[in-house]
Amino acid sequence: MTSLAQLQKKQEELERLQRDIERMKASEEVQKEMAFIEELNQLLAKYGKSVADLAPLMPAKASPVSPAGGRRQRKMKVYLNPQTGEKVETRGGNHKVLKAWKAQHGNDVVEGWLQ
Repeated sequence: MTSLAQLQKKQEELERLQRDIERMKASEEVQKEMAFIEELNQLLAKYGKSVADLAPLMPAKASPVSPAGGRRQRKMKVYLNPQTGEKVETRGGNHKVLKAWKAQHGNDVVEGWLQ
């Protein structure tokens, strides 16, 4: 693509974006939001405050809920078998290889392999 073609393409994009901006500015919803922000800024200025002064008044955000119905996710555990060098990553105890290791070597020994 030539430089002239790129310039024309960018100019068309700019014109399209300018039309979008004008359409958005004309929308009732945006005008209401802009009016609210202006009134809020005037009120803050009246009392000598800034937007940063509002932060302590805002409620704390709730911790993110895991997709499993609100239960927190279990911590990832990594076991490394020193004899074979095999590595197992699991969040629970229901892992086939981990169960086999515990049956063969005992629970206490395998828990000692936890990284």
